[in-house]
Formats: sequence, C-alpha cells, structure tokens
Amino acid sequence: MAHPSPFELVIFDMDGTLIEQMLDFQDIRKQLAIEPEEGILEAIANMPPEQRTRAEDWLTQTERQTAEQARLMPGAIETLAAIRNANIKVALLTRNTRASMQTVIGKFGLQFDLAWSREDGPIKPKPDSVLKACATFNTAPERTACVGDFEYDLLAANAAQAVSILIAPRQRPQFANIADHVITKLSQLPALLGI
Repeated sequence: MAHPSPFELVIFDMDGTLIEQMLDFQDIRKQLAIEPEEGILEAIANMPPEQRTRAEDWLTQTERQTAEQARLMPGAIETLAAIRNANIKVALLTRNTRASMQTVIGKFGLQFDLAWSREDGPIKPKPDSVLKACATFNTAPERTACVGDFEYDLLAANAAQAVSILIAPRQRPQFANIADHVITKLSQLPALLGI
C-alpha cells in the first residue's frame, strides 16, 4: 500500500519551470540598462517615473509576445496530472504579468487551485506569496514544495520555510546549493513528492 505524500501543496514558477524559458533576461537588462546583479522588476521600480513607465510598457509587450509563443516543458501536463491525482493542491506563482500568465494557462488548458502574478502582491524573492498561498489552503510551509528554475524561487521558498526544489535541465547553476532538492526534468518531481 502506497504511503500518502508528505506534501499538501506544490507551488510552481512559470517561465523556465512549466514553460520553456524564452525570455532573454540578458537582452532585457541590456535594453533597459539594468545591471546584471539587479532584479529587473526591482530596478524598474526604482527608475524615475517617465523612464519607469516606458520600461514597464516595453517589458509587458515583450512578456506578452513571449507568452503567446510559449512551449510547455517536457512532462509538464503529466506531472501536474500526477500531483492532482494525489489530491495535492497546485498553485502557480510568477513574476510575470497577469495577462501573460493567463495567456499561458489558456493556451495549454492548465488548471491551478491558485494562480498569482506580479500584480497580486509582493513578488519572489520575498516569501509573502508563498506564505499567503499556504494560508489560503491552511497548509504548513514544511508540507509545501516550491518548484522553480531561478534563485528567487528558492530564496522565497527557503524564507517561507517551505521545501525548495530547483529544476535545472541544462547546467547546474551556482545557486543550486541553496535548494533542498535539484531535479533535471519535471518527470522526476512526482517521485520526489512521494507519489
């Protein structure tokens, strides 16, 4: 007889996690004159008002075009189905816009118990959205797995005291050492979750 998973909630990032990473963050930084070590959204928020508006508009347009061309990561549909079939709640937390998030959800017919974009409050690497998602489902952070491809996903999970899972399909990034677990493909996730 199978043991139930220790997890009650799985929170996914979007770009580079459920869909292939098509946003060129290096080019975005170059276009908007943002330093490599700065978060893009954080740097835009600190720009003078007129420059900030132009940067936000340009970034939103870039994200929209990328969302329309999105491709699912291999194993995404099957992995989401396996988690749902195990009666585990599934959430999506992205630093992308709500419009881009909804485009991706609609394009692939994805289903989440909760889906939040950057318009929905403090964004990763702050832990607020992770903690708010846990509170929404009355789930303890330690019974919550956060899956993402970037340092901010791991920092948010760790600060919330949730379980951080890095997906690194290509090379293992320098920040991999802060993840509780590292996988190279989504199909490895159900076994890690104990389902």
